[in-house]
Amino acid sequence: MYDEFAKFYDRLGWDSYAKELWPDFKRFLDKSGFNIKTMLDLACGTGVFCIGALRDGINVEGLDLSEEMLKKAVENCRKYGYDIKFHLGDMSDFDLGKKFDLITCTFDAINHMTDFQKWKSMFNCVKRHLNEKGVFMFDMNTLKDLSDNWNNIHIRKYPNGDYYISKSISFGDNAFITFTAFLKKEGRLYEEYEETVHEMSFSLDEVVNELKMAGFKRVNVMNRKFDIVEDVDSLDRAFILCSI
Repeated sequence: MYDEFAKFYDRLGWDSYAKELWPDFKRFLDKSGFNIKTMLDLACGTGVFCIGALRDGINVEGLDLSEEMLKKAVENCRKYGYDIKFHLGDMSDFDLGKKFDLITCTFDAINHMTDFQKWKSMFNCVKRHLNEKGVFMFDMNTLKDLSDNWNNIHIRKYPNGDYYISKSISFGDNAFITFTAFLKKEGRLYEEYEETVHEMSFSLDEVVNELKMAGFKRVNVMNRKFDIVEDVDSLDRAFILCSI
């Protein structure tokens, strides 16, 4: 899964989400007084979020289900002379034998798990891998987002000649999106890649309750600016910050 995605993920600019999110999140951590020395990024993809953390002096590791994504992550690290430890594994069921100050999971990766039992299992795995006063942050596409924004077709063309078509459709609490990418080669030749992603969402009340059941004492629902939100039903993407 996601092995085809890895072939065009960074090239089509989807790494920009992690590049833009990390500095904002780091500023929030610093402002909030969190002293983060070690970090694990779940569903780390091509490693961009990890690289941001490493540049800020954090001892970071990554975990992903896709071997091809991790190959890209290693390549990205080598460009800068970095050496980050990456683990091939399932974010809903992992045991690394160590604990971290911070565990993250971003870019709605959690929505790719379509069984809520896997969400519960992930929360428990994360809890076991956090140090005392550790922090867990993830973002998720909400039910509102799947309902309002996932019935469309988008076409984007890039200056270098690459382009992609995305086709999405939602059915209440779950949705599908197919990305068809055409990567420009010489002349009129293109390489074509296609990946279909199935996402599922659940009510924020249900998610918060399960986090508390897993042992997280403080659970805050936030927006992209990391401000606590009272009207959580207004969010398309929710950022959940938990501590133990």
